Amino acid sequence: MQLSIIVPIYNVEKYLSECLESIYKISNINYEVILINDGSTDNSEEIMETYKKKYPKLTKIITKNNQGLSATRNIGIKEAKGEYLSFIDSDDTIDAKIFQEFFKEGLNLDLDVMVGNMRYFSKDKIGMPLYRSQEIKDFTVGKGTKFFQTLFQGKKCFREEVVDDIYKREFICENKLYFHENLIHEDSFFTPMVYLKAKRVKYIDKTFYFYRQRSGSIMSKVNEESIDSLEKICEMLLKEYSQTDFYGQEALSKLLPSFYKVVLYRKINMKKPYKENLYIYRKLFKEIHGFKNKNVEEILVYFAPHLMNNLRKIMGKGIGLNQKIPKF
Repeated sequence: MQLSIIVPIYNVEKYLSECLESIYKISNINYEVILINDGSTDNSEEIMETYKKKYPKLTKIITKNNQGLSATRNIGIKEAKGEYLSFIDSDDTIDAKIFQEFFKEGLNLDLDVMVGNMRYFSKDKIGMPLYRSQEIKDFTVGKGTKFFQTLFQGKKCFREEVVDDIYKREFICENKLYFHENLIHEDSFFTPMVYLKAKRVKYIDKTFYFYRQRSGSIMSKVNEESIDSLEKICEMLLKEYSQTDFYGQEALSKLLPSFYKVVLYRKINMKKPYKENLYIYRKLFKEIHGFKNKNVEEILVYFAPHLMNNLRKIMGKGIGLNQKIPKF
Protein backbone atom coordinates (compact mmCIF):
# COMPACT_ATOMS: atom_id res chain seq x y z
CA MET A 1 0.00 0.00 0.00
CA GLN A 2 1.34 3.42 -0.96
CA LEU A 3 -0.43 5.81 1.40
CA SER A 4 -2.28 5.98 4.71
CA ILE A 5 -4.45 9.07 5.23
CA ILE A 6 -5.02 9.68 8.95
CA VAL A 7 -8.06 11.78 9.90
CA PRO A 8 -8.53 12.60 13.61
CA ILE A 9 -12.18 13.42 14.31
CA TYR A 10 -13.69 15.27 17.26
CA ASN A 11 -17.11 16.95 17.15
CA VAL A 12 -16.94 18.14 13.54
CA GLU A 13 -20.34 16.99 12.25
CA LYS A 14 -20.76 20.34 10.49
CA TYR A 15 -17.63 19.89 8.33
CA LEU A 16 -16.84 16.17 8.25
CA SER A 17 -18.78 15.15 5.13
CA GLU A 18 -17.15 17.95 3.11
CA CYS A 19 -13.71 16.79 4.29
CA LEU A 20 -14.33 13.11 3.51
CA GLU A 21 -15.92 13.80 0.13
CA SER A 22 -12.73 15.56 -0.90
CA ILE A 23 -10.52 12.69 0.29
CA TYR A 24 -12.45 9.85 -1.36
CA LYS A 25 -12.12 11.58 -4.74
CA ILE A 26 -8.49 10.41 -4.76
CA SER A 27 -7.84 7.80 -7.44
CA ASN A 28 -4.82 6.10 -9.05
CA ILE A 29 -3.17 5.73 -5.63
CA ASN A 30 -3.25 2.59 -3.51
CA TYR A 31 -4.42 4.13 -0.23
CA GLU A 32 -6.37 3.66 2.97
CA VAL A 33 -8.29 6.19 5.06
CA ILE A 34 -7.99 5.79 8.84
CA LEU A 35 -10.85 7.63 10.56
CA ILE A 36 -10.22 8.01 14.29
CA ASN A 37 -13.08 9.13 16.50
CA ASP A 38 -11.51 10.90 19.47
CA GLY A 39 -14.56 10.61 21.74
CA SER A 40 -16.94 12.77 19.73
CA THR A 41 -20.29 13.56 21.37
CA ASP A 42 -22.06 14.82 18.23
CA ASN A 43 -23.05 12.94 15.07
CA SER A 44 -19.49 12.54 13.76
CA GLU A 45 -19.48 8.77 14.37
CA GLU A 46 -22.63 8.27 12.30
CA ILE A 47 -21.05 10.20 9.42
CA MET A 48 -17.92 8.04 9.69
CA GLU A 49 -20.01 4.87 9.50
CA THR A 50 -21.78 6.18 6.41
CA TYR A 51 -18.47 6.54 4.58
CA LYS A 52 -17.26 3.18 5.86
CA LYS A 53 -20.32 1.56 4.24
CA LYS A 54 -19.76 3.54 1.04
CA TYR A 55 -16.01 2.79 0.82
CA PRO A 56 -15.51 -0.41 2.87
CA LYS A 57 -12.23 -1.47 1.25
CA LEU A 58 -10.61 1.93 1.73
CA THR A 59 -11.81 2.77 5.23
CA LYS A 60 -10.74 1.80 8.72
CA ILE A 61 -12.58 3.23 11.74
CA ILE A 62 -11.10 3.50 15.22
CA THR A 63 -13.21 4.75 18.15
CA LYS A 64 -11.68 5.71 21.48
CA ASN A 65 -12.06 7.99 24.46
CA ASN A 66 -11.01 11.59 24.05
CA GLN A 67 -7.21 11.92 24.31
CA GLY A 68 -6.45 14.87 22.07
CA LEU A 69 -4.99 15.40 18.62
CA SER A 70 -1.45 14.12 19.28
CA ALA A 71 -2.53 10.81 20.78
CA THR A 72 -5.06 10.35 18.00
CA ARG A 73 -2.49 10.93 15.24
CA ASN A 74 -0.07 8.56 16.99
CA ILE A 75 -2.66 5.80 16.99
CA GLY A 76 -3.07 6.40 13.27
CA ILE A 77 0.69 6.09 12.69
CA LYS A 78 0.78 2.78 14.56
CA GLU A 79 -2.24 1.39 12.66
CA ALA A 80 -1.08 2.61 9.24
CA LYS A 81 -0.04 0.15 6.54
CA GLY A 82 0.97 2.64 3.85
CA GLU A 83 4.51 3.46 2.77
CA TYR A 84 3.67 7.13 3.34
CA LEU A 85 1.54 9.03 5.86
CA SER A 86 -0.76 12.00 5.33
CA PHE A 87 -2.50 13.86 8.17
CA ILE A 88 -5.71 15.66 7.26
CA ASP A 89 -7.75 17.64 9.78
CA SER A 90 -11.43 16.77 9.73
CA ASP A 91 -12.68 20.32 9.23
CA ASP A 92 -10.44 20.95 6.20
CA THR A 93 -10.53 19.78 2.57
CA ILE A 94 -8.14 18.84 -0.23
CA ASP A 95 -8.09 19.07 -4.01
CA ALA A 96 -7.78 15.37 -4.86
CA LYS A 97 -6.36 15.89 -8.35
CA ILE A 98 -3.55 18.17 -7.14
CA PHE A 99 -2.98 15.89 -4.14
CA GLN A 100 -2.38 12.96 -6.49
CA GLU A 101 0.06 14.96 -8.62
CA PHE A 102 1.90 16.08 -5.49
CA PHE A 103 2.13 12.58 -4.05
CA LYS A 104 3.29 10.90 -7.26
CA GLU A 105 6.03 13.47 -7.80
CA GLY A 106 7.28 12.94 -4.23
CA LEU A 107 7.01 9.16 -4.55
CA ASN A 108 9.22 9.17 -7.65
CA LEU A 109 11.86 11.12 -5.70
CA ASP A 110 11.87 8.66 -2.76
CA LEU A 111 11.52 11.50 -0.23
CA ASP A 112 11.40 11.25 3.55
CA VAL A 113 9.28 14.41 3.56
CA MET A 114 7.22 15.87 0.72
CA VAL A 115 6.58 19.53 1.56
CA GLY A 116 3.48 21.06 0.00
CA ASN A 117 1.40 24.18 0.29
CA MET A 118 -2.05 25.33 1.40
CA ARG A 119 -4.67 28.01 1.07
CA TYR A 120 -6.75 29.45 3.90
CA PHE A 121 -10.49 29.45 3.39
CA SER A 122 -13.68 30.38 5.22
CA LYS A 123 -17.35 30.07 4.37
CA ASP A 124 -17.20 33.04 1.99
CA LYS A 125 -13.58 33.32 0.88
CA ILE A 126 -10.64 31.28 -0.49
CA GLY A 127 -7.13 32.68 -0.19
CA MET A 128 -4.12 32.46 -2.47
CA PRO A 129 -1.40 29.83 -1.92
CA LEU A 130 0.77 30.77 1.05
CA TYR A 131 4.02 32.50 0.27
CA ARG A 132 7.07 30.36 -0.47
CA SER A 133 10.41 31.96 -1.30
CA GLN A 134 12.22 31.35 -4.56
CA GLU A 135 15.01 29.70 -2.55
CA ILE A 136 12.52 27.10 -1.31
CA LYS A 137 11.05 26.56 -4.76
CA ASP A 138 14.56 26.07 -6.19
CA PHE A 139 15.69 23.71 -3.42
CA THR A 140 16.59 20.34 -4.90
CA VAL A 141 16.29 17.09 -2.94
CA GLY A 142 18.49 17.57 0.11
CA LYS A 143 19.06 17.04 3.79
CA GLY A 144 16.36 18.22 6.17
CA THR A 145 18.66 20.55 8.12
CA LYS A 146 19.67 22.37 4.92
CA PHE A 147 16.02 22.72 3.91
CA PHE A 148 15.20 23.93 7.46
CA GLN A 149 17.91 26.59 7.23
CA THR A 150 16.74 27.64 3.75
CA LEU A 151 13.25 28.28 5.12
CA PHE A 152 14.65 31.17 7.16
CA GLN A 153 16.27 32.88 4.18
CA GLY A 154 12.90 34.44 3.35
CA LYS A 155 10.25 36.05 5.54
CA LYS A 156 7.35 33.92 6.79
CA CYS A 157 8.54 30.80 4.97
CA PHE A 158 8.70 28.47 7.98
CA ARG A 159 5.37 26.69 8.35
CA GLU A 160 4.89 24.17 11.13
CA GLU A 161 1.59 22.65 9.96
CA VAL A 162 1.88 18.98 9.02
CA VAL A 163 -1.32 18.77 6.98
CA ASP A 164 0.19 19.93 3.68
CA ASP A 165 3.16 17.56 3.93
CA ILE A 166 3.47 13.80 3.42
CA TYR A 167 5.93 11.62 5.36
CA LYS A 168 7.60 8.27 4.74
CA ARG A 169 6.28 5.98 7.48
CA GLU A 170 9.57 4.10 7.89
CA PHE A 171 11.40 7.39 8.46
CA ILE A 172 8.86 8.52 11.09
CA CYS A 173 8.88 5.21 12.97
CA GLU A 174 12.66 4.59 12.85
CA ASN A 175 13.30 8.05 14.31
CA LYS A 176 10.41 7.74 16.81
CA LEU A 177 8.96 11.00 15.51
CA TYR A 178 5.58 10.71 17.16
CA PHE A 179 3.46 13.67 18.20
CA HIS A 180 4.15 14.87 21.75
CA GLU A 181 1.03 14.09 23.75
CA ASN A 182 1.47 16.77 26.41
CA LEU A 183 1.63 19.77 24.08
CA ILE A 184 -0.79 22.18 22.51
CA HIS A 185 0.24 23.15 18.98
CA GLU A 186 2.21 19.93 18.68
CA ASP A 187 3.15 20.67 15.07
CA SER A 188 5.51 23.40 16.34
CA PHE A 189 7.70 20.66 17.82
CA PHE A 190 7.06 17.84 15.36
CA THR A 191 8.00 19.76 12.21
CA PRO A 192 11.41 21.07 13.38
CA MET A 193 12.28 17.58 14.65
CA VAL A 194 11.36 16.09 11.27
CA TYR A 195 13.67 18.55 9.48
CA LEU A 196 16.49 17.85 11.92
CA LYS A 197 16.30 14.09 11.20
CA ALA A 198 15.31 13.81 7.53
CA LYS A 199 17.80 12.87 4.82
CA ARG A 200 15.65 13.58 1.74
CA VAL A 201 13.33 16.61 1.71
CA LYS A 202 11.91 18.71 -1.09
CA TYR A 203 9.26 21.37 -1.55
CA ILE A 204 6.86 20.40 -4.35
CA ASP A 205 5.04 23.44 -5.66
CA LYS A 206 1.51 22.05 -5.51
CA THR A 207 -1.21 23.67 -3.39
CA PHE A 208 -3.62 20.85 -2.56
CA TYR A 209 -4.70 21.68 1.00
CA PHE A 210 -7.52 24.00 2.08
CA TYR A 211 -7.14 25.09 5.71
CA ARG A 212 -10.41 26.27 7.25
CA GLN A 213 -10.29 29.40 9.38
CA ARG A 214 -12.94 29.52 12.07
CA SER A 215 -13.33 30.97 15.55
CA GLY A 216 -13.62 28.52 18.43
CA SER A 217 -11.03 26.07 17.12
CA ILE A 218 -8.04 25.04 19.24
CA MET A 219 -5.83 27.33 17.17
CA SER A 220 -7.93 30.40 18.06
CA LYS A 221 -7.52 30.06 21.83
CA VAL A 222 -4.61 31.35 23.88
CA ASN A 223 -4.34 30.48 27.56
CA GLU A 224 -1.67 29.68 30.12
CA GLU A 225 -1.56 26.07 28.99
CA SER A 226 -0.72 27.07 25.40
CA ILE A 227 1.97 29.48 26.65
CA ASP A 228 3.48 26.77 28.87
CA SER A 229 3.38 24.42 25.89
CA LEU A 230 5.34 26.84 23.70
CA GLU A 231 7.87 27.27 26.48
CA LYS A 232 8.26 23.49 26.70
CA ILE A 233 8.77 23.27 22.93
CA CYS A 234 11.61 25.82 23.15
CA GLU A 235 13.21 23.87 25.99
CA MET A 236 13.12 20.59 24.05
CA LEU A 237 14.36 22.10 20.78
CA LEU A 238 17.22 23.84 22.58
CA LYS A 239 18.48 20.40 23.62
CA GLU A 240 18.75 19.54 19.92
CA TYR A 241 20.93 22.57 19.15
CA SER A 242 24.23 21.00 20.21
CA GLN A 243 23.33 17.69 18.54
CA THR A 244 22.61 18.97 15.05
CA ASP A 245 24.82 20.20 12.21
CA PHE A 246 25.65 23.77 11.13
CA TYR A 247 22.47 24.13 9.07
CA GLY A 248 20.26 22.86 11.89
CA GLN A 249 21.92 25.26 14.31
CA GLU A 250 21.40 28.17 11.92
CA ALA A 251 17.70 27.33 11.66
CA LEU A 252 17.20 26.86 15.40
CA SER A 253 19.03 30.14 16.11
CA LYS A 254 16.23 31.89 14.23
CA LEU A 255 13.29 29.73 15.22
CA LEU A 256 13.81 29.62 18.99
CA PRO A 257 13.86 33.40 19.66
CA SER A 258 10.80 33.80 17.43
CA PHE A 259 8.96 31.26 19.58
CA TYR A 260 10.16 32.37 22.98
CA LYS A 261 9.53 36.09 22.47
CA VAL A 262 5.85 35.15 22.08
CA VAL A 263 6.00 33.57 25.55
CA LEU A 264 7.34 36.85 26.93
CA TYR A 265 4.83 39.06 25.13
CA ARG A 266 1.89 36.97 26.30
CA LYS A 267 3.13 36.83 29.88
CA ILE A 268 3.45 40.62 29.85
CA ASN A 269 0.00 41.10 28.31
CA MET A 270 -1.56 38.71 30.82
CA LYS A 271 0.10 40.81 33.54
CA LYS A 272 1.90 37.72 34.80
CA PRO A 273 5.42 37.71 36.31
CA TYR A 274 7.90 37.33 33.48
CA LYS A 275 11.36 37.90 34.98
CA GLU A 276 12.13 34.18 35.08
CA ASN A 277 11.05 33.90 31.44
CA LEU A 278 13.29 36.82 30.51
CA TYR A 279 16.21 35.08 32.23
CA ILE A 280 15.48 31.93 30.17
CA TYR A 281 15.21 33.96 26.95
CA ARG A 282 18.55 35.66 27.57
CA LYS A 283 20.23 32.35 28.40
CA LEU A 284 18.75 30.74 25.28
CA PHE A 285 19.71 33.73 23.14
CA LYS A 286 23.33 33.51 24.23
CA GLU A 287 23.52 29.75 23.79
CA ILE A 288 22.32 29.89 20.18
CA HIS A 289 24.45 32.99 19.41
CA GLY A 290 21.33 35.01 18.68
CA PHE A 291 23.09 38.37 18.37
CA LYS A 292 24.76 37.29 15.13
CA ASN A 293 21.37 37.25 13.39
CA LYS A 294 21.09 41.02 13.93
CA ASN A 295 17.34 40.80 14.44
CA VAL A 296 16.45 44.18 15.95
CA GLU A 297 13.23 43.04 17.59
CA GLU A 298 14.80 40.01 19.25
CA ILE A 299 17.72 42.09 20.52
CA LEU A 300 15.30 44.68 21.94
CA VAL A 301 13.35 41.88 23.62
CA TYR A 302 16.63 40.74 25.18
CA PHE A 303 17.22 44.15 26.77
CA ALA A 304 13.72 45.63 27.19
CA PRO A 305 10.80 43.27 26.48
CA HIS A 306 8.19 45.64 27.93
CA LEU A 307 9.32 48.42 25.60
CA MET A 308 9.30 46.12 22.56
CA ASN A 309 5.84 44.86 23.51
CA ASN A 310 4.55 48.45 23.60
CA LEU A 311 6.21 49.25 20.28
CA ARG A 312 4.44 46.31 18.65
CA LYS A 313 1.12 47.59 19.96
CA ILE A 314 1.80 51.08 18.60
CA MET A 315 2.60 49.55 15.20
CA GLY A 316 -0.64 47.54 15.31
CA LYS A 317 1.27 44.26 15.60
CA GLY A 318 0.62 43.46 19.23
CA ILE A 319 0.64 39.79 20.23
CA GLY A 320 -2.48 39.58 22.34
CA LEU A 321 -4.33 36.84 24.15
CA ASN A 322 -6.41 35.83 21.15
CA GLN A 323 -4.91 33.98 18.21
CA LYS A 324 -5.68 36.14 15.20
CA ILE A 325 -7.31 34.56 12.16
CA PRO A 326 -4.86 35.25 9.32
CA LYS A 327 -5.74 37.84 6.74
CA PHE A 328 -6.29 36.28 3.34
